[in-house]
Amino acid sequence: MTRCSWLDSTICEQIVAVVDLKSGLAVHAIAGDRQAYQPISFGGQTAGDPFALVAHYRSLGIRSLYIADLDSILLGQPQIGLLERLISTHSELDEILVDIGLPELDTVASLLGLARKRHNVFVIAATECAKNAASLQQFEGALVFSQIMLGMDYRQGVFLGGDDSEEHWLELAKQLGIERVVALDTATVGTSRGPSIAEICSRIRRQSPGVKLYSGGGIRDASDVKLLLDAGCNCCLVATALLEL
Repeated sequence: MTRCSWLDSTICEQIVAVVDLKSGLAVHAIAGDRQAYQPISFGGQTAGDPFALVAHYRSLGIRSLYIADLDSILLGQPQIGLLERLISTHSELDEILVDIGLPELDTVASLLGLARKRHNVFVIAATECAKNAASLQQFEGALVFSQIMLGMDYRQGVFLGGDDSEEHWLELAKQLGIERVVALDTATVGTSRGPSIAEICSRIRRQSPGVKLYSGGGIRDASDVKLLLDAGCNCCLVATALLEL
C-alpha cells in the first residue's frame, strides 16, 4: 500500500517516475527552461541526490524510471558513469528509459553495451536533437531497435523534429521496428497545470496503433493520468506530483 490516496497500486503500474540529471545532480524541471533547473529538495534529503530521489519513488511503489541526461541532450556530453550506476543499482525495475538526446554513438558506447545486457533498459532518441528522421538509422548494429524509443518532442504544441514531419518520424520508426514512443511538450513539464498533450497523443495513437505510448508533463493526480490514458497512452511520466508525497 502506498502513502497516497490517488497513487493506488493500479495507477502505480502506469506511472514512470522522472529523474532529470544535470551536472551530476537530480534537478527539478520547470516549463522546459533547462538552464534554470535547480537541484531537487524533498523530505530532508541532500538536494540533488539522484539515488535518494529514486529511493523515494521506489518507496511509493513505482517500478519504472525515465532518466533524462540533460548534459547529453544540451551539450552532447553524456553522464555515462552516473547513468550506469543508476541503472545497475536498480536492475530490478520493470523499465528504465534513458533519454540521451542523439549524441555521437562513440560517446555512449558503454551505455549501449550495458543496455544490450539488460532488456529492461530502453534508450530514447530525441527528435529535438536531430537534423532529420534518418538519424535513427545510426543505431543499427549498436542496439536492437526494440530497445530504442522514439522521443517525440514538442514546444507549446509545435513538433521539434528537424527537417522532417511528425508523420515521417513515426513511419520510419515503424519501419525500423521501434516499439515505444514517448511524446513530451517541454513547456508543460514541472508546471502542475495539467497535461496539454492529449490531442497529440491521440494523433500518434491513430498513426501508430501498435506502439507502447508514454507521455506526461504537468500531471497533478489520477484524473490527469486518466486523461492521457484515454488519449491512447499506456504509461504516464510524473515527477513533481510524486515529490509532494
